[in-house]
Amino acid sequence: MTQPAFDPTTFGGQPGTPPIPMVVCWDDLDPTTYTCRLTELADWIGWFRATYRIPATALPPCWFAHPGIREDIGHLWTGWLLTRHPDAGVGMIGLDWDSRKDAAINRLREATAVTGCTATRHQPEPEPTNPATSAIDQRWREHLDTQTNQRARRIAYRTASDIVTEILQAAELRHDLAPAILAEITDDPATAGDEQKQAVADRLRQLAVQALDRATRSVVDAAATMVDAQRHATLEAAVADARDDIARCLASTALNRDTSGANLDQDLSQDWLRALEHLLPATIAADRAAAAATARSAAVDQRAAARRRHPNIDDLLP
Repeated sequence: MTQPAFDPTTFGGQPGTPPIPMVVCWDDLDPTTYTCRLTELADWIGWFRATYRIPATALPPCWFAHPGIREDIGHLWTGWLLTRHPDAGVGMIGLDWDSRKDAAINRLREATAVTGCTATRHQPEPEPTNPATSAIDQRWREHLDTQTNQRARRIAYRTASDIVTEILQAAELRHDLAPAILAEITDDPATAGDEQKQAVADRLRQLAVQALDRATRSVVDAAATMVDAQRHATLEAAVADARDDIARCLASTALNRDTSGANLDQDLSQDWLRALEHLLPATIAADRAAAAATARSAAVDQRAAARRRHPNIDDLLP
């Protein structure tokens, strides 16, 4: 449950100071706390209406049935409570709330007009669109997929470029590499002849060629690693989405049925089974388990063999 207030004593405040009011996260409240906080807000709204003569066109009697209106008036309530807090001090805080109040009333008037509610009539909030069939949701998923792919490619490009640069820069440090190579091939670098110098030059050229080969292999490996990581993250997300859909379906069905219990939608179950198989095929998981068991068994045998005594060791013991 979201804490309704900030406790100043936690950060060294005065023990007698009441908690600082915080914006209410209505969806996180348990039933009892929700009832208490909403009743407190309703009492304050009664005072607010009477004091500032707020009409129903700005704040309808059914304000509690409209989450957007409840959020806005709740924020205004929290701000008002803050102006009355002992730690608020003096100065412009009250005037600042007054200006915010005027802006909030204008927003509430617009929100009330959208609902179509009046002092004597309530218009229920429209049912949310099913995200599984929403064209907007489909465009949303396509946008996320596109952006995720593009951003992953940019990261992979930068990573690969950094790897290549690091490898090539190491091969470019010939002033540092040449003395080290010379020290390896001769005991006295100061007396190195043309043959030793040529060997150093050949080695430097060889290192340059090797750097190019290593850079080529490394950049391919890095790109493949980034792509695999992104693909795995996408597959994990698909499993999570399918799992959440099943959880919502079963929970909703269980709450709306009075008899046998929840029935699982076959399409949702197939989506989850498919996503799970794509993430880690069952055959691969079985192969990995067998390989891991074989490796553990071999390790145990190796440790046992290391501890096994030599056949003739008994003759040496008293």
